[in-house]
Amino acid sequence: MFEKIVVGYASDQAGRDAVTLAARLAAALSSQVTVVYPYHPLLASVPGEEAEEYVRGEVQALVAGIEGLAAPTYHWSPSPWPIHALHELASYEKADLIVFGAAREGLADHLHVSLMERMVHGAPCAVGVAPAGYADGDSGEARRIGVGFSDSEEGRTAIHLAGELAEIVAGELEVIAGSGLSPALASYAFSSPSLPAVEDEMYAETKANLERVAGELGGGAPVHLETIRGDPSGVLIERSSNLDILMLGSRAYGPLRHVLLGSVSARVMREAHCPVLVVPRGTPQHG
Repeated sequence: MFEKIVVGYASDQAGRDAVTLAARLAAALSSQVTVVYPYHPLLASVPGEEAEEYVRGEVQALVAGIEGLAAPTYHWSPSPWPIHALHELASYEKADLIVFGAAREGLADHLHVSLMERMVHGAPCAVGVAPAGYADGDSGEARRIGVGFSDSEEGRTAIHLAGELAEIVAGELEVIAGSGLSPALASYAFSSPSLPAVEDEMYAETKANLERVAGELGGGAPVHLETIRGDPSGVLIERSSNLDILMLGSRAYGPLRHVLLGSVSARVMREAHCPVLVVPRGTPQHG
C-alpha cells in the first residue's frame, strides 16, 4: 500500500511536518518518496543544482533518524504552494499518496482552510496531512491506527486499508463511529420530545453496522470497536489525541478517482491532533 508517496516541501513548519510524516510512512511501508519543492529558475538567485542540494541537505537532516528509508527523489515546482504541481506529479507518477503540512505561517484561518481543502479536493490519490508541529513531536513508530467508521463503500475502503496498515506496523486498529446529529441539526431539534428516542435509535443502528462491517475484516492486527454518542466530526477529533494515524474514507469521482472531500473529513483534517489520511473510494486494497 502507498508504494509511491509525493510530498510538498518548503523550508517552513508545514514542509518539515510533511516530510517527516512522509518519511515515517515510507520507512514503514518500504515506499518511494518524491519531494516537491518551490523553485523558479527565472526568479531564483542560485542555479537549480544548488537549490536542490540545499533542499537535500535540509531533508536529510530531518529524516536522519528514520531507519529503513530509501533515498528520496526531488522535483522542483515554480509555485510556492504547488497544489497543481503535486496533483500533476502524483498523476504522472501514479502515486498512491500525497502528503502536505497543515501549518501555513502568516495565513489567515479562512485562507488556510481554503488551501487545505483545495489540496485535498481533486487529488488523484489518497492524501495525508501532518498537523502543525508534527516534526517536533514524538518520533516513536506509529502503532495506534484509527479509522472513522462510515457504512459506505468509501468507509469500507478506509477500514480495510487501516487494518492493512495496522498489520504492517504490528499495531492495533481502532474503528471509531460517532453517533449523533450534526451541531446545526441538534440545535434546531433540541426541544423536540422525540429527540432522545431518535438518538437512541441512531446509536443502536450505528453500533450494529459497525460490528457487521468490522466482522468482515481479515488480518492479524487486534481490532477495537468504539461507538460514541456525539457529532462524528467532534468524536473523531477528540479521539485523535490518542492515535498515531487516523484514516478516513472519502467519495471519489472521475476516471482517476479524484478525491471529493466531505464536511466531516474537512473538519477532522483541520482540527485533528494526529496525522490524517483521506483515501478515496476505489483505492486498491492489497491485503
